[in-house]
Amino acid sequence: MTFLIFVIYTFILRIQYASSYARSWDQVDFALGVTEFDLFTMQPHFPGYPYFILGGMLLHPFLGDPLQSLSIFNSILTLSSIIPIYLLFKRKYSSVTTLLFVALIHSLSYIWVLSTEVMSEAAAISVLCWYVWSLYQSYKKPGSIWGLLPLLLFSILMGIRLSYLPFGLGLLLIWWYERKRFKTKQYYILFILKQLLIAISFQLIWVIALVISTGGISLFTELAFGFVTGHFTEWGGAVTADSMPIWKRLYTLLVYNLLWKTLLAESWIIACLYGGLILLSVFHITKTKKVDTFNLWVLLVCVFYFVWVLFAQNIDKPRHIAPVIVFLVYLILWSFGGRMRILFLTFCFALIMVQSWIGITLVKEKATNPPAVYQLSNYLTKIDEPFVIYTWEESRVMEYLKVNYSYNKIYTYEQFQNRLAYNKDKRVFLTDHVLRGFEIQGYNIRDHVRKVSEFHSSDLFDPVYNNLYLYEWISD
Repeated sequence: MTFLIFVIYTFILRIQYASSYARSWDQVDFALGVTEFDLFTMQPHFPGYPYFILGGMLLHPFLGDPLQSLSIFNSILTLSSIIPIYLLFKRKYSSVTTLLFVALIHSLSYIWVLSTEVMSEAAAISVLCWYVWSLYQSYKKPGSIWGLLPLLLFSILMGIRLSYLPFGLGLLLIWWYERKRFKTKQYYILFILKQLLIAISFQLIWVIALVISTGGISLFTELAFGFVTGHFTEWGGAVTADSMPIWKRLYTLLVYNLLWKTLLAESWIIACLYGGLILLSVFHITKTKKVDTFNLWVLLVCVFYFVWVLFAQNIDKPRHIAPVIVFLVYLILWSFGGRMRILFLTFCFALIMVQSWIGITLVKEKATNPPAVYQLSNYLTKIDEPFVIYTWEESRVMEYLKVNYSYNKIYTYEQFQNRLAYNKDKRVFLTDHVLRGFEIQGYNIRDHVRKVSEFHSSDLFDPVYNNLYLYEWISD
């Protein structure tokens, strides 16, 4: 009963504090996709996240707000993830212990943030939990109908967040494990071919739907190549498009994003509690020789995904590494076996309370305090004189807000110089992201601008645009 009250209470709060701000370019893409799906105009951007957008579309007629529709869809799927996490723990622990562990994972502070967001991470992590559980069912019952469920769930996962592709390694491990059932290589090869055919068929459900929506395979392919090229060479933040040294990427991803941001939610209290929990778990590991093969696979897949994020994702955004924390905590809790000692139990209860308290504080702050880009926009609407502002990605949010002032996304310093001639009778503003872009291109214009104002929000919610500085051009 206590667990049920906890679940209902958290769900109600997540609904209450559902996101009402389009905080970034990507969030605008998702919101616009709910009201008018169009890959060509980045509503949303490729690959379209069709199952996630569909969830928002189903809720939108009842809520009337695409942002809250997507946020609440995230909360609903997050609630559903309790079931597979419970079933994974239940294979070893009693019901009471299992519920305690489920509550601890469900209360992760950063999961609170993601489950009330417009982005697809929380939905993807929830489906990922179901997918991992289905892999276990297939692992325990090789050759049964359960072998089809991971193929279906992996298709749904790809239709929610394509960047979770590395988790497909789980399917390869299951197929490798299945080889023991076959007496000859020929039968095993036929089995693999059949599984591949079914898996591809499930994926084609959402891929064909996107192809039809774009008007044909050639246009869809053009969009796909354009997205992949941009992701790995321009804006995607992959290692191929970033000059950051690999050691610094590794430190940022492991220490700053995985541990400090997503696991600990920037809380030293949580850090101390997890430190105690890990010490107790390590002490137990040294006493036992039994190893769970399936959990080793889970660890292997998480490491594989970590490497993928390190080299192929934008590490400025902690949400990309978020699925690892769920299974990291799962493995920490699983490693503690035998009878539940009072100290371990105390740490778990304390973590549930502290994580929930911090999570509630964060989602309340996110729902009530406007992001920096909204603060900037509100500031500009109060300026009576004619002006134009040159921005980077902030322009996408301004477009979504339908602001009544002139704004332009600027790419190069040469473009900026050419446009100055057309704005001699207006005040000219620039954001700090524009200035840094010019500096990367070799132009330092700090002496030709003056800072007018600055705007701030939490970097947990706005990892790239949490600090915005507004400058005015003062040079002829």
